[in-house]
Amino acid sequence: MLLWLIFAGLTAGALVIALRPAFRIGIPDDIPGSADLAVYAEQLVDLDRQISRGVLDDSEHAALRHEISRRVLRASQRNSALGPKTASGFVKAIPIVVGVLVPILSIALYAYLGSPGIPARPFAPTAGQIANASAAELIAKVETRLASHPEEWRGWEAIAPIYFRQGRYSEAASAYQRTILLAGATVPRLMGFAEASVLASDGIVSEPARAAYEKVTAMDPNSFEPRFWLALAKEQDGNRQAAAADYRALLAAAPVDAPWRTSVEQRLVAVTRTAPATSRGPTDLDVKAAAGMTFEQRQIMIENMVQTLAVRLKSNGNDGEGWERLISSYMVLKKPEMARNALADAQRAMAGNAAAEAAFRALARRLELEP
Repeated sequence: MLLWLIFAGLTAGALVIALRPAFRIGIPDDIPGSADLAVYAEQLVDLDRQISRGVLDDSEHAALRHEISRRVLRASQRNSALGPKTASGFVKAIPIVVGVLVPILSIALYAYLGSPGIPARPFAPTAGQIANASAAELIAKVETRLASHPEEWRGWEAIAPIYFRQGRYSEAASAYQRTILLAGATVPRLMGFAEASVLASDGIVSEPARAAYEKVTAMDPNSFEPRFWLALAKEQDGNRQAAAADYRALLAAAPVDAPWRTSVEQRLVAVTRTAPATSRGPTDLDVKAAAGMTFEQRQIMIENMVQTLAVRLKSNGNDGEGWERLISSYMVLKKPEMARNALADAQRAMAGNAAAEAAFRALARRLELEP
């Protein structure tokens, strides 16, 4: 409150100083009459000098002096008529009244309409400050907000793809699921949930993911992705004939230049082979065909194929070529630790097979997996 009183006093003083000249009534000092009197005085002095030098005689001097005196008298009368006037008491009081009332009214108006009792708060962060904040800090702020306000679906929808890009697939699936429960199911939300669920399950199309893909197919029958993953789910369940039928239907409806066409063709070949060759996993052509997809689509497709091969080899490890494909695929996915684990599993499964052991050692050297 003391600060506001200081401001009021300064405002009052400034107003009095600023308004005082506007209400002062009078004639300025440099009026024309004052200048005339100075000239006439100089002329009288000059007349005296001229008569002393003999330039003028007495009669001329008297006549000129009389004329100048007459003019001096007229100028003096005019100055008296235009002289300064005294302002009234009311006019003199105007600057003081304004200087006092304006600060008082301003403070009263702010006290009535403003909020002087609220403590000061720091400025809101600028765009530059937000840009400089780390992603972890921003995510932590969103998570803190959602912990106290779990009903805000926009927060869940915003943080779900961030979790996905960070590889936090379980959390991404949970965030997408919350968004769907709070704001309803849409194709992007269902697809996000299904993809995150598949990756969280190491490439297995789980039942929740399958249900999400079925909903997307019902909402958008022409969408390729959910139909592919539903076919892959059937393949993972061992229902190769149904999976093959779905793959054929996809190929029949696919454009000739579809980037995923080759990959589907390879899956069709895989499921129509005899049992030992079934689900050998991704070939080199599979991996190349996925290059035309988005990063997320390619990642999910490759990891699904790799997981399918890994599951089969755990139950039937007498497949040297399959182990080599699995190890190479892990390296393509930039998972060297999993590649080393698969190499160790392969060596145990094929122990005693000299040709397979030699092939594994050569592969390990080529991929730089040897300790």
